[in-house]
Amino acid sequence: MASTFQMYRQLESKPLGKSAFSLAFMLKAPYFATVRPKVEVMEPHHGVVTIRKRRGVQNHIGTVHAIAVANGLEAAMGLLCEATTPKGMRWIPRGIQLDYIAKVPTDVRCEARTDIADWDKQPPFQVDVRCTACVDDGSEVVSGVIPVWVTAKS
Repeated sequence: MASTFQMYRQLESKPLGKSAFSLAFMLKAPYFATVRPKVEVMEPHHGVVTIRKRRGVQNHIGTVHAIAVANGLEAAMGLLCEATTPKGMRWIPRGIQLDYIAKVPTDVRCEARTDIADWDKQPPFQVDVRCTACVDDGSEVVSGVIPVWVTAKS
């Protein structure tokens, strides 16, 4: 069976490839379907999804709900981890620490990043995945860290 990252690499340049991958990603992890993330980038040390502002992700004041943004950031982190985790290892998030800086009045871009040095360790180890969410004008609305525990596969 192809890895998630291999599947993305096969589809990303094809017509509707990223849309097809985004759908497959939601089927693999059904909870993400609640925000319908569109996968924009999946590569080692970098994951990006966008969440379209629509009724299903809005709160009572008409902005994108904070937990919907958190869900998007977790999806971006998962893409990053799938593309970065070395062979013979596995990962699992240990928590989430986010600061909600401003309201989210538009579509939102959820981005996760790490550096090579974050992964250059012997298991078990923790990687702190840096996460940011920005609205259409580039303003940062959420920032934080998702700690990920990396261990050897048994």
